[in-house]
Amino acid sequence: MSESTTDWNSNLHGHFGEAVPNDEFYHGWGAEGDSMTETWYWGFNIPEKAINCFVYVWCHPNLDVVTAGLIVYQGIKRHHLAAEVFDMPAYLKLGPVVGDGRVITVPNGLRVEAIEPLGHIRMTYDDAVRDTRFDIALKAVGRPVMRGNNQHFEQVMHATGSLVLRGEAHEVDGFTVRDRSWGELRPELHNPGPPYNWVTGSFDKGRVAFNIGSLDDPAGNPEWLGKIDFKPDQIFKDGWVARGDEQRRIVRASKKCWRHAEMLMPERFEIEFEDEDGRVETMTGKVIASVPGFHWPNICTHLALVEWQWNGLTGYGESQDVQWNDYVYKCGQIG
Repeated sequence: MSESTTDWNSNLHGHFGEAVPNDEFYHGWGAEGDSMTETWYWGFNIPEKAINCFVYVWCHPNLDVVTAGLIVYQGIKRHHLAAEVFDMPAYLKLGPVVGDGRVITVPNGLRVEAIEPLGHIRMTYDDAVRDTRFDIALKAVGRPVMRGNNQHFEQVMHATGSLVLRGEAHEVDGFTVRDRSWGELRPELHNPGPPYNWVTGSFDKGRVAFNIGSLDDPAGNPEWLGKIDFKPDQIFKDGWVARGDEQRRIVRASKKCWRHAEMLMPERFEIEFEDEDGRVETMTGKVIASVPGFHWPNICTHLALVEWQWNGLTGYGESQDVQWNDYVYKCGQIG
């Protein structure tokens, strides 16, 4: 099968698509090429305890393999295996794990069931060795936000349930943004550019939320400026803002990210964005939990739980900061 590059992070159509219930389940179709990808991402958080959970299922339908598992981490971690639980098998036979996508069962004890498509997900996990287990209901706060190509959506979810983490019991009652993708190539080729950052946030019990995918604005003097080449027209990739039942595309975003000088994980943010109605918003964020992750060996993705301040509201969401070899080599030297 042939490989080609694809801008899978961008909404190249510039408008919203429409999700249908079947989009909850496994598609298995798309572009030719080994890197053709289908993913589910879910999570939950306990901000007052600085706990975040990342659940990921990454299928390669043309190879009949899947990477699937979870990371649960509390506070700031310098190493991925310093997470309270890092349990992400890399190579599994796709069919027995994913099936038709209604019930995903990973041999490590993770189970995800779509009880109501686009409405209700149940996630369970049980690991007696690490004395960790959870039973979480994810219920939709609003309808999915679909890209114009009808192959990727995000959705605000209310997460409730229980978590026992390394023997300590916690109640879960918070809000998160999940995502779902299928049918596009996701090449593992080296990217010589700056980090790509995907951030979300939800406020007011999920009734207000946003998502932005972008590079750092060079006007903010990021640490890579002058060391890494970039294309100005490719700084902003995609984004949306939801206010109640209204969804608006973001047409412009400027993000400044402060990263740890040696580890390069994000520590805080300033973001300004403009939606399609011309409304301009600004917000700040600080990372309260983070861990480096490796969706594939050629990248490092610093995962994080962010506390956001926006228009007098405090909210929480994800940061996923994707970094490639040239950036870390040129910007992450110690000494």
